[in-house]
Amino acid sequence: MTENETPRIGVFVCHCGHNIAGTVDVVRVAKEAEKFPNVVFSTDEMFMCADSGQELIRTKIKEHDLTRIIVASCSPRMHEPTFRRVVEEGGLNRYVFEQVNLREHVSWCHMHEPEAATEKAIDLVRMAVARAAKLEPLPIKRVKVIPRTLVVGGGIAGLRASLDIADRGFEVVLVEKQDKLGGNVIKWTHMFPSDRTGTEVVEPLIERVESHSNIKVYKSSRVIDFEGYIGNFEVTIESQGRKKNETVEVGAVIVATGFEAFKPKGYYGYGESPDIVTLDELQAMPRQDLLLRPSDGKPAKKIAFIGCVGSREPGKKGHEHCSRYCCSAVAKAAADLRDRVDEALVLYQDVRTYGRGHEDIHRLARQKRVIFSKFEPDEKPEVTVTDGKIKMRWRDVLADDQLAFEPDLLILASAMIPPSDVEETATMFSLTRSGDGFFNPEHIKLAPLTTHTAGIMIAGVAQAAKNASESVIDASGAAAKAASLLARGEVEIESTVSRVDPDLCSSCHTCVAACPYGAISMDDSDPPIAVVTEAKCHGCGTCAAGCPSGAITMFHSTDEQILSMVEALLVPSPISGGE
Repeated sequence: MTENETPRIGVFVCHCGHNIAGTVDVVRVAKEAEKFPNVVFSTDEMFMCADSGQELIRTKIKEHDLTRIIVASCSPRMHEPTFRRVVEEGGLNRYVFEQVNLREHVSWCHMHEPEAATEKAIDLVRMAVARAAKLEPLPIKRVKVIPRTLVVGGGIAGLRASLDIADRGFEVVLVEKQDKLGGNVIKWTHMFPSDRTGTEVVEPLIERVESHSNIKVYKSSRVIDFEGYIGNFEVTIESQGRKKNETVEVGAVIVATGFEAFKPKGYYGYGESPDIVTLDELQAMPRQDLLLRPSDGKPAKKIAFIGCVGSREPGKKGHEHCSRYCCSAVAKAAADLRDRVDEALVLYQDVRTYGRGHEDIHRLARQKRVIFSKFEPDEKPEVTVTDGKIKMRWRDVLADDQLAFEPDLLILASAMIPPSDVEETATMFSLTRSGDGFFNPEHIKLAPLTTHTAGIMIAGVAQAAKNASESVIDASGAAAKAASLLARGEVEIESTVSRVDPDLCSSCHTCVAACPYGAISMDDSDPPIAVVTEAKCHGCGTCAAGCPSGAITMFHSTDEQILSMVEALLVPSPISGGE
């Protein structure tokens, strides 16, 4: 469409099953849209994201020679890429598509006001029509991809991801802050569901990683500087014992920084007796025929476990989450140790052995006469240490009775928490964190391994608390994402970026300071002019909003486009009836 041609707009209103149509009169919205300026076709459909809905868009583009497409449905975050692809398949530029969020912005938040919700939906569609008339096709841009991946973290997830990528023929740079690979897993002597030690599990991976021709390992090292954009990152690595830092270029990054076991000071007498240990510390004890007390080396005859230590605590930041591995790990440890002790007791809030085969572990522990006793979350067991003896008191929920026990060894199943340097890692790679402190994925269901920083993936416990098996699955998934990016050789970048008018730029540096992605810098001219690195720009508009000179324009969100929506809401055009 040329600049002077009249736009021909098609509007497609989605029922989303009962999600939108249960509140909003979608038929009426579509009928009203027919009357808006430049609208030549409007309809409603049960599911616009379904194959039938997508085909409807492609067909109507050709039948009505549509030049702008509006879909009024759910959040753009979920299906904007879907509809952009459909529009392109219909022969149009992807940036002449506009999506209206009727589900989250209307039907879900106004479900008890159907009439008002319908009026709001009509307003939103009218605003979208006004904006669509001002939309302009934008070029599709691509950048080259450096065929090398940085993996941060040498635990089981980092090892698996490195091998998966290297076996596909791509180079890997693996950076581990400790002086050896293997992470937490290599310390553990008892793993579930098998009886293998952590060393037996990860040692073969370590041997392969350290001998692989496509993998370069940096131990006792850390990333101290990180710049660039998807396909073209520059990483500076600092290593102990090396006088000079090393810089490498990579196309993708996998963050697999793992976790730390929570040290539960202030919980159940931890720290008051050497015979009160965490599950992580128990798993690090050497395997031997007898279970020995740390205090005096004598055999422990009576042991007890307490679950959910530092986990599932509502209102306590960083400790509200379920650590997920503890119930199965406690059941496994109790079942294994029951053969070496006279009594084994497990105190629990709930038992969540959800993994494949994990319920068998729980059942085995009960068959071995491990005693499970449930306590209320707001009635925690009392633990005291007197003259070196550990005494426990609690109320058993099922028996509704006060009980007591004096174990020789008390094991606390403490929470998984992020590493102490997680904030530094988040800042380095521009990652966000969720309430549990771990890194946010791009989308919890649809994109759990990618992040909002294009080209950076997360794997294993870096994303959330989980067991080793799940971490390995994550790692292979993240590796597949990275490898597919490297294999393409080049990648598309968003065209909805900012642009600086050099004639208006006042060299104030406001935009440089405001940009959260480091996408703007000043050139070498005199006076210097702000320059946008488009591949790093996320199109957030922060720079345009802050620019005092009005020198910055946001492609796809120009002032004219935004104001047209405001005018459509406040001063709607007279009903013209489509073309």
